[in-house]
Amino acid sequence: MPHITLECSSNVKMNFHSFFKELGQQLVATGHATELGIKCRVVSSDQYVIVNGNEDFKMVNLLFRLREGRSIHIRKQFSEIGMALMKQYLSEDVEAKSIILSTEVKELLKGIDLTYNSIREREEHKID
Repeated sequence: MPHITLECSSNVKMNFHSFFKELGQQLVATGHATELGIKCRVVSSDQYVIVNGNEDFKMVNLLFRLREGRSIHIRKQFSEIGMALMKQYLSEDVEAKSIILSTEVKELLKGIDLTYNSIREREEHKID
């Protein structure tokens, strides 16, 4: 964990790979996420209306799905890390006042929301 989804309007231009790599590093540095559990993806939509329909407007929502049990402080920290990085990577849009940024943190319930990570098994059992 976490599962991270960046949802955005298709007019958003950024280096998603670099963003996710840096985001992952910062989350791991908190001590509350493991590198082998981080999964990131972009969901971009051509179908959107933002505010009054101005096609120059953009939106990005960063969704974190986490196993339950992290404190509100940790969840807020993840959200703040994500917001700061979005502002950094999308600084031109922020300065142009043409973008809406948001974060969400959702908890997954143990025993109900299931995950099987065969990559973790492979990486944890590597023989040097």
